[in-house]
Amino acid sequence: MELSREIPLDNGLKVSFYHHIHRYFGDYHRINVDIICEVPLLEKYFTTKEEFTEARAILGRNAVFRRHLELMGVSSAKVEQSLENVIANFSRYSLTYLSSSLFPRKLVLAEVYGARQKTSRAYTGS
Repeated sequence: MELSREIPLDNGLKVSFYHHIHRYFGDYHRINVDIICEVPLLEKYFTTKEEFTEARAILGRNAVFRRHLELMGVSSAKVEQSLENVIANFSRYSLTYLSSSLFPRKLVLAEVYGARQKTSRAYTGS
């Protein structure tokens, strides 16, 4: 994957756009775009030090917001414009949410909760 663009956010985070373009038939391409925003785990997101310690054990140093987008059947003449459109559309509709001062804590807590749920299902066999 190649870095296409990084956008700094008002809350101190940054969103990175990575892409891979693959020609799969004749003049047709598949464009894969990964959108990543890493959020460091901070103790202030938790009510107790024990919760923070558990979160670090589960997630490590960061929680990661990740989206994968794929475009199929893009002609060579439209590859660059299509990639720019993906970035522009994501920026237009999602950067406000990711820029919120509440986003980092919400993401961290959601990732911890999701990891706990996966662990719980693994033990119960669900």
